[in-house]
Amino acid sequence: MKAVTPVLAAGGTFAVTALAGLFAGVWLGERFRAPVFVAAGLFLGLALGGYSAYRLMLRSM
Repeated sequence: MKAVTPVLAAGGTFAVTALAGLFAGVWLGERFRAPVFVAAGLFLGLALGGYSAYRLMLRSM
């Protein structure tokens, strides 16, 4: 079970960060009436989530 914990933490971090970026992009897109913020928020969330998950996995090794 100990080997699974870092993988679950990295996956959870990735998912939460990607969704937070998406929701921030949707909010900005509605506020400024520019749908480009939705894509930008999603990609920024994916990039930050991937980086965070990568760092968590490296720290657990």
